[in-house]
Amino acid sequence: MFRPGNSNKKDLFHGNPSTQMHRRDFVKIGGLLSVTATPIGGVNANGCFKGSWKAGQSVDFLYDGLNLSPKEYASLLMKLADEGKIKSDFYSNGGVVEELEHKFAQLLGKESSVFLPTGTLANHIAIRKLSGNNRRVIVQEQSHIYNDTGDSSQVLSGLNLIPLGVNAAEFSLEDVEEVIAKTKLGRVAAQIGTIAIETPVRRQHDRIIGYESLKGIVEYAGKNGIKTHLDGARLFKQSVHTGVAPKQYGELFDTVFTSMWKCFNASSGAILAGDKSFTENLFHERRMFGGGLPAAWAFAAVALHFADGFIDDYKLAWSNSQKLFKELNKDERVKCNPIENGIHFVNMQLTHTDPDKFRAGLANRNIEVAKYGNQGFMLKVNPSINRVPVEQLSGLFLESLNEARK
Repeated sequence: MFRPGNSNKKDLFHGNPSTQMHRRDFVKIGGLLSVTATPIGGVNANGCFKGSWKAGQSVDFLYDGLNLSPKEYASLLMKLADEGKIKSDFYSNGGVVEELEHKFAQLLGKESSVFLPTGTLANHIAIRKLSGNNRRVIVQEQSHIYNDTGDSSQVLSGLNLIPLGVNAAEFSLEDVEEVIAKTKLGRVAAQIGTIAIETPVRRQHDRIIGYESLKGIVEYAGKNGIKTHLDGARLFKQSVHTGVAPKQYGELFDTVFTSMWKCFNASSGAILAGDKSFTENLFHERRMFGGGLPAAWAFAAVALHFADGFIDDYKLAWSNSQKLFKELNKDERVKCNPIENGIHFVNMQLTHTDPDKFRAGLANRNIEVAKYGNQGFMLKVNPSINRVPVEQLSGLFLESLNEARK
């Protein structure tokens, strides 16, 4: 893991030429790497990714990042290896993994960070270590920690999760005060160890919690000796919509997690950031939970490649999407609206159109959308939209609409 001043580990993994990845290292993996992928990353003056759009290039409204195909992923790794940008790690320590940790510690406003294979493990380790012997943890009732981890915090670490804000994106400071007041009335003393907050909230169509609300809860927690953790899997997207930098969010909390695959196109990975006292020797706990991967360079190298450019790419994607939806709204069969208090989701309603035929028509034009549901199409904006000029993309949508006319 990255720790400022840890020069011995840096010399061990950066100074030995044998740890440098080259093309020949990838050839051993197999024939997968023998193909050439479409251009990846970077935009030109026309607001599209460098390199002209080809019929084989896809646009999707499903993912947070580019959802690189195996061909694209392998091609990018070969490019980075040829450029000398991949230094191997040893059980997720050193090499390009350490470079990634250093980068995201800076981006998140923290002294240090550690790479973990999944966000589930990052959140678990964060609240486990922050809580110590105070094993009650306040979470959102709609949070990933509470709903989507198979009770791992309770089963594996004996934590007692207290869910607040039923069926809502957030809970209030008053909710927190009420819980703390109840703990003081118990016959056995019990202290809240950690407050964990997820924003954006996936189960609420990635609705966000306002910075001032976060600040109020965190400041109250600090005054009451309670640690705070931010589940910021999609934090870098949220920053584009709020104008609050990831660093500003990170500095507010004791620890913060962000995903490496959602926005930064790695096939897996997470970063957990905090101060040096928190991350010191955390690799032992990572390995205890089976998260000390023998080699994590293939994840770290790709995430590091996209680390500095994602916010600009997504800003462009959101701008292009607004032009696209404005154009589509001129058609009386279409109504596109962003999700209130959300980030990347746009709701598309259709009339006088067969939604299944429309979706199939888009698929035939290398445009992917989710199935039509009770709320219509939920379109998630990501940088893949930058691959196609807006006027061309809107034309493809209209062609599909015409084919699906009832």
